[in-house]
Amino acid sequence: MPFEIYLTSAENVIAATDAALQKPDGVDDALVSAFLDTTPAYALDALKMAKELSLLKESQPGIYVPDAKCGLYLCTAVRESKSAILRYILEQYVPYCTFKARLALSGGVVGEAANQTKALHSINAHRQDIIATFTDLGTYAQSLISEGGGLYLPRQDDPKEYLIILNRVIQDRESADLTVRKLLGESTVDWIDKTNVLDNLITAYQRAAQAEHDSRAPIVHAGNAVESFLTQLANHYTVPIGNAHGINAKADTLARASRLLSKHKFMIKYLGHIRNAADHGVDSEIGAQWQVSKKTSIEFVHVAQSVITAIVAQIGNTFTV
Repeated sequence: MPFEIYLTSAENVIAATDAALQKPDGVDDALVSAFLDTTPAYALDALKMAKELSLLKESQPGIYVPDAKCGLYLCTAVRESKSAILRYILEQYVPYCTFKARLALSGGVVGEAANQTKALHSINAHRQDIIATFTDLGTYAQSLISEGGGLYLPRQDDPKEYLIILNRVIQDRESADLTVRKLLGESTVDWIDKTNVLDNLITAYQRAAQAEHDSRAPIVHAGNAVESFLTQLANHYTVPIGNAHGINAKADTLARASRLLSKHKFMIKYLGHIRNAADHGVDSEIGAQWQVSKKTSIEFVHVAQSVITAIVAQIGNTFTV
């Protein structure tokens, strides 16, 4: 197959993949440029490089969707594990393997390695773009080590080390998947959107285990799940919700349409206010940003699961809180 290299960074490739995971219908350069806060040209390069690495594929010209579970593992893993996952992905990519091998032979001279990689694989990209992209991806993945003076050498270690991390990430994700499905129950899992609700709940559950180190991450993912669920609920009842932004506004809109019971609305309002405290920076009432405790972070995830389960049950005329 023909190969091509695009000028981008590891962070942008991961973020472009993450954006596609959040939008099951696919993303384009305009959406990803807003997601990354960059230009459409840089966003497109990130999307195209993610496609090269088999993280994304085009469902139609210019529309990118996830291509493999590695992208899910990469985007939902904790920061310390992302490098191992990206390393596994990179070292399946033939031009990068060539670049890495030529670096070892040249004593770390990136220009020489890039020229040879470009020639061997008939790559159109300028050698400086190959150098910039591969050294950024390689150092992020801890596959390359900067020696200073523009020299880079392959890391000399046992591949088993990063493969063990990769295996642990996969096991953690699959274990979390099974646990969250059990907590929600079969009827809830069958009803909710798999990408926008279930996957976010699973990621939130995983992040809750690390809440001591990052108490906001579980709230971000569980909050996204709840807001997406409310959108799904509104679509189910054909309640217009386009002008309702955020969890609280969506809950109010559904309640006014008599599609959300008061007990459930106030459970959701709790989540909405905690999410706002975690997300919205300085609060004018206190003149500072709210600190989020580990306990609140973990409870947020469980309440999100409970209220979603309760509302799905209510659709079937079972009333629970």
